[in-house]
Amino acid sequence: MAILTPITLWQDFDDSLPPNEECIGERREDGIVWRDLYFYGRNVGSGAGRVKIYARYAFPEDAASFPAVLLLFEAGLPFDEMLVKRYAENGYGVLCVDYCGERPEGYYTVYPKLVDYANLARAGRHIDYCDQTAKETSWYEWAAVARYAVNFLRRRQEVSAIGAIGLRTGGEILFKIAPYAPLSCMVSVCAAGWLAYRGIAKFTGDEKRILDEERHRFIAGIDSQSYAPLVKCPVLLVSAINDRKYNFDRVYDTFRQINPNAEKALLFSAHGSGLVGGHSLKDIDLFLDKYLRGRTVFLSKPISLSVEEDKEGNLVVTGAFDPAGEIQDYGIFYTENVASFTTRDWTRILGRPEDLEGNVGRIPLSLYSGTRKALVYAFVSYSNSFSVTSKILGIDVEKKYKNACPRSRVIYSERDGHNGFSVFWRRMASLADCFSEGAMSSVRRLPGYGGIKGLAAAPGLISYRVGDPRYKAPEGASFCLDAYSPVNARLRVVFYCDEEEKLGYAAEVNVPAGGTWSGYVFDADDFKTESGAVLSDFSSVVSVVFISEEDVLVNNVLWI
Repeated sequence: MAILTPITLWQDFDDSLPPNEECIGERREDGIVWRDLYFYGRNVGSGAGRVKIYARYAFPEDAASFPAVLLLFEAGLPFDEMLVKRYAENGYGVLCVDYCGERPEGYYTVYPKLVDYANLARAGRHIDYCDQTAKETSWYEWAAVARYAVNFLRRRQEVSAIGAIGLRTGGEILFKIAPYAPLSCMVSVCAAGWLAYRGIAKFTGDEKRILDEERHRFIAGIDSQSYAPLVKCPVLLVSAINDRKYNFDRVYDTFRQINPNAEKALLFSAHGSGLVGGHSLKDIDLFLDKYLRGRTVFLSKPISLSVEEDKEGNLVVTGAFDPAGEIQDYGIFYTENVASFTTRDWTRILGRPEDLEGNVGRIPLSLYSGTRKALVYAFVSYSNSFSVTSKILGIDVEKKYKNACPRSRVIYSERDGHNGFSVFWRRMASLADCFSEGAMSSVRRLPGYGGIKGLAAAPGLISYRVGDPRYKAPEGASFCLDAYSPVNARLRVVFYCDEEEKLGYAAEVNVPAGGTWSGYVFDADDFKTESGAVLSDFSSVVSVVFISEEDVLVNNVLWI
């Protein structure tokens, strides 16, 4: 079979056919026009006809001209009107297109039988494998839909500029059209290629595994990192840490391959429990302002990151930030859990303003003395609220540094601030199952008895520290915590021994109203599954979860 590249795959693609638009419904709400449309895509050949594309077009009711955004949602998810409304209210036209095809109800894109595998419900191996050539894949058809969507916008007189936002699968599609479509900028959220490397971990040596010919066909013609060198428009990559749907470890590998002449920025979101946070939405807003509205917006250069031993024998992380930027905050995130990219505890260390020298910051990194490998990345937020992060850097620990730390029995205490926990419910209060939104979407730290602050267990808290080398349970240990609640409440504590959190060992306690903090001690056999199976010990646990319907606060979580 031929190995097609991004150039040979698309060299004969015809995106010039007229759209023949048909409006199938319209409504006007709160100054926004919502229009349901059909328009036509590519001719698949062999007399089978053209793809009939379903789209929803939202735009400001009273604006004669506006920039537009192509918004590609994750495969299998509906259009999230809350997210669409966010951009339409900000003066953008928003075009959402369905690329997944046939579904039980509602409007959808109609693919000719010749390319029936473009329908997500019947795609089979055409998504994950390239058994023939890259042209006989779902990805080819989905990218073709997106290219015709851009051309639909390009033909509209009211559209002054075109950008694109892709969420997960949608982000992968954007990489495939960006080299060829007239985009002023693109934002890829939780997507950056390396799909052929699923199950092959980075930072552990697995990436050296030999791939067969089929994998090479997929990488060459489909994977986004192969398209990155051809992308010339400005690019913003936004990624959620511990997201299970893609490997964020490899995002920087694609980022660095983007055409060096293209302006680009990278942002990791660490504590969103698989979602990207509000600061990411702010980055996207500033990015679109600059490249679609032509506003003067400072967008920084990438961070340069290094780790070295200082003169006193301490391990120190150095981040070199954009010298033209006015720094608001900076610091690092690090983890000592290298093998499992979905269950890492990322600890934040905030840098001190007085330690900045010419926008270069140095932060001591105190790793557990038993750690042999760690990961770290730097972050910076500038005065205009634009944030960027560095690549994730692997650290091989070959000696014991002066600032190394012993193993800790304390999993969490008040001095940890927000570190150590994330919100457990990944889809709680989210936009498009991707962006965290609302008061319950981040860890809340509230005062309890005596003004001592704890973390609120509603709607759920999860910590991966119990599976990290520094915090693992000693043999025969008991699990302890303090809890406080302003009302009578139940606190449910669940240990998971699997990364998917499917089999939980739970115990519950009553937390009395008011009064002082209450202490609780658990042995392993206090935790049981729904079928009555008992947790034998704490040595194999991956995570611990606290759940309550009330604002029960937890603090002083430790092993004794």
